[in-house]
Amino acid sequence: MNTDQIKDLLKSAETTTISKWELDNIIYWDRATNPKTLIAFFERVQLLSGTKEEKLSASDLIELKFLKELLDETDFDDAKSLLTYNEDEAKSRFLEDLARTCAIETLTLGKLNVETMNTACKLSPNDFIICAKRTQDLINAIHGLVIKGESLSKDVAGA
Repeated sequence: MNTDQIKDLLKSAETTTISKWELDNIIYWDRATNPKTLIAFFERVQLLSGTKEEKLSASDLIELKFLKELLDETDFDDAKSLLTYNEDEAKSRFLEDLARTCAIETLTLGKLNVETMNTACKLSPNDFIICAKRTQDLINAIHGLVIKGESLSKDVAGA
Protein backbone atom coordinates (compact mmCIF):
# COMPACT_ATOMS: atom_id res chain seq x y z
CA MET A 1 0.00 0.00 0.00
CA ASN A 2 1.32 3.42 -0.86
CA THR A 3 0.60 6.88 0.57
CA ASP A 4 -1.83 7.75 -2.25
CA GLN A 5 -3.87 4.66 -1.42
CA ILE A 6 -3.87 5.64 2.25
CA LYS A 7 -5.02 9.13 1.26
CA ASP A 8 -7.88 7.61 -0.79
CA LEU A 9 -8.87 5.35 2.09
CA LEU A 10 -8.89 8.24 4.56
CA LYS A 11 -10.95 10.35 2.15
CA SER A 12 -13.52 7.57 1.80
CA ALA A 13 -13.60 7.22 5.59
CA GLU A 14 -14.80 10.82 5.84
CA THR A 15 -18.16 9.70 4.48
CA THR A 16 -18.37 6.74 6.82
CA THR A 17 -21.30 7.37 9.04
CA ILE A 18 -23.80 5.63 11.14
CA SER A 19 -26.11 3.40 9.13
CA LYS A 20 -29.83 3.93 8.76
CA TRP A 21 -30.29 0.52 10.36
CA GLU A 22 -28.31 1.58 13.43
CA LEU A 23 -30.23 4.85 13.75
CA ASP A 24 -33.52 2.99 13.46
CA ASN A 25 -32.78 -0.12 15.52
CA ILE A 26 -30.16 0.90 18.07
CA ILE A 27 -30.02 4.65 18.74
CA TYR A 28 -33.66 5.65 18.27
CA TRP A 29 -35.14 2.15 18.51
CA ASP A 30 -37.84 3.06 21.02
CA ARG A 31 -38.82 6.44 19.59
CA ALA A 32 -42.38 5.19 19.04
CA THR A 33 -42.80 4.32 22.73
CA ASN A 34 -40.37 6.49 24.70
CA PRO A 35 -40.93 10.26 24.77
CA LYS A 36 -37.30 10.97 25.74
CA THR A 37 -35.99 9.06 22.73
CA LEU A 38 -38.52 10.70 20.43
CA ILE A 39 -37.48 14.14 21.66
CA ALA A 40 -33.78 13.27 21.17
CA PHE A 41 -34.61 12.07 17.65
CA PHE A 42 -36.47 15.30 16.82
CA GLU A 43 -33.70 17.43 18.33
CA ARG A 44 -31.04 15.68 16.23
CA VAL A 45 -33.11 16.17 13.07
CA GLN A 46 -33.59 19.85 13.93
CA LEU A 47 -29.91 20.36 14.75
CA LEU A 48 -28.71 18.89 11.47
CA SER A 49 -31.51 20.49 9.45
CA GLY A 50 -30.85 23.89 10.99
CA THR A 51 -27.16 23.84 10.13
CA LYS A 52 -26.10 25.25 6.78
CA GLU A 53 -25.34 22.41 4.42
CA GLU A 54 -21.81 23.63 3.70
CA LYS A 55 -21.01 23.45 7.43
CA LEU A 56 -22.09 19.83 7.74
CA SER A 57 -19.56 17.05 7.25
CA ALA A 58 -20.18 14.36 4.67
CA SER A 59 -21.12 12.01 7.51
CA ASP A 60 -23.61 14.52 8.91
CA LEU A 61 -25.25 14.89 5.49
CA ILE A 62 -25.66 11.14 5.18
CA GLU A 63 -27.01 10.92 8.73
CA LEU A 64 -29.47 13.73 7.99
CA LYS A 65 -30.67 11.91 4.88
CA PHE A 66 -31.32 8.75 6.93
CA LEU A 67 -32.97 10.71 9.75
CA LYS A 68 -35.31 12.40 7.28
CA GLU A 69 -36.26 9.00 5.88
CA LEU A 70 -37.06 7.80 9.40
CA LEU A 71 -38.93 11.04 10.06
CA ASP A 72 -41.11 10.38 6.98
CA GLU A 73 -42.08 7.06 8.58
CA THR A 74 -43.09 8.79 11.84
CA ASP A 75 -46.80 9.37 12.28
CA PHE A 76 -47.57 12.90 13.53
CA ASP A 77 -50.63 11.89 15.57
CA ASP A 78 -48.79 8.99 17.23
CA ALA A 79 -45.87 11.29 18.09
CA LYS A 80 -48.19 13.95 19.48
CA SER A 81 -50.00 11.36 21.57
CA LEU A 82 -46.72 10.02 22.94
CA LEU A 83 -45.54 13.50 23.86
CA THR A 84 -48.83 14.37 25.58
CA TYR A 85 -48.42 13.45 29.23
CA ASN A 86 -50.66 10.67 30.48
CA GLU A 87 -50.22 9.35 34.02
CA ASP A 88 -51.11 5.73 33.21
CA GLU A 89 -48.84 5.59 30.16
CA ALA A 90 -46.00 7.20 32.11
CA LYS A 91 -46.40 4.56 34.82
CA SER A 92 -46.46 1.73 32.26
CA ARG A 93 -43.32 3.08 30.56
CA PHE A 94 -41.56 3.40 33.91
CA LEU A 95 -42.43 -0.18 34.90
CA GLU A 96 -41.34 -1.48 31.48
CA ASP A 97 -38.02 0.37 31.69
CA LEU A 98 -37.42 -0.88 35.22
CA ALA A 99 -38.29 -4.45 34.20
CA ARG A 100 -35.86 -4.20 31.28
CA THR A 101 -33.13 -2.94 33.62
CA CYS A 102 -33.89 -5.75 36.09
CA ALA A 103 -33.74 -8.37 33.34
CA ILE A 104 -30.45 -7.07 31.94
CA GLU A 105 -28.84 -6.89 35.38
CA THR A 106 -30.09 -10.35 36.29
CA LEU A 107 -28.74 -11.84 33.07
CA THR A 108 -25.42 -10.00 33.11
CA LEU A 109 -24.65 -9.71 36.81
CA GLY A 110 -26.74 -12.50 38.28
CA LYS A 111 -28.42 -10.00 40.61
CA LEU A 112 -29.89 -6.52 40.75
CA ASN A 113 -27.69 -3.67 41.81
CA VAL A 114 -28.61 -1.73 44.94
CA GLU A 115 -29.97 1.28 43.03
CA THR A 116 -32.31 -0.84 40.90
CA MET A 117 -33.52 -2.84 43.90
CA ASN A 118 -34.04 0.36 45.87
CA THR A 119 -36.21 1.73 43.05
CA ALA A 120 -38.20 -1.51 42.78
CA CYS A 121 -38.81 -1.57 46.53
CA LYS A 122 -40.43 1.88 46.36
CA LEU A 123 -43.20 0.47 44.16
CA SER A 124 -46.57 -0.50 45.56
CA PRO A 125 -46.93 -4.26 46.09
CA ASN A 126 -49.12 -4.52 42.98
CA ASP A 127 -46.67 -2.58 40.78
CA PHE A 128 -43.77 -4.59 42.20
CA ILE A 129 -45.52 -7.81 41.15
CA ILE A 130 -46.20 -6.40 37.66
CA CYS A 131 -42.55 -5.36 37.32
CA ALA A 132 -41.28 -8.74 38.58
CA LYS A 133 -43.56 -10.62 36.18
CA ARG A 134 -42.47 -8.48 33.23
CA THR A 135 -38.82 -8.95 34.26
CA GLN A 136 -39.30 -12.73 34.23
CA ASP A 137 -41.08 -12.54 30.85
CA LEU A 138 -38.11 -10.63 29.39
CA ILE A 139 -35.59 -13.08 30.88
CA ASN A 140 -37.55 -16.02 29.46
CA ALA A 141 -37.77 -14.35 26.04
CA ILE A 142 -34.03 -13.66 26.00
CA HIS A 143 -33.22 -17.22 27.06
CA GLY A 144 -35.52 -18.49 24.29
CA LEU A 145 -33.75 -16.35 21.70
CA VAL A 146 -30.35 -17.55 22.87
CA ILE A 147 -31.43 -21.19 22.68
CA LYS A 148 -32.96 -20.62 19.23
CA GLY A 149 -29.78 -18.86 18.07
CA GLU A 150 -27.65 -21.71 19.33
CA SER A 151 -29.73 -24.30 17.51
CA LEU A 152 -29.74 -22.26 14.28
CA SER A 153 -25.98 -21.75 14.38
CA LYS A 154 -24.98 -25.32 15.22
CA ASP A 155 -24.12 -26.05 11.58
CA VAL A 156 -22.28 -22.76 11.04
CA ALA A 157 -18.50 -23.06 11.03
CA GLY A 158 -16.90 -21.31 14.00
CA ALA A 159 -20.19 -20.87 15.87
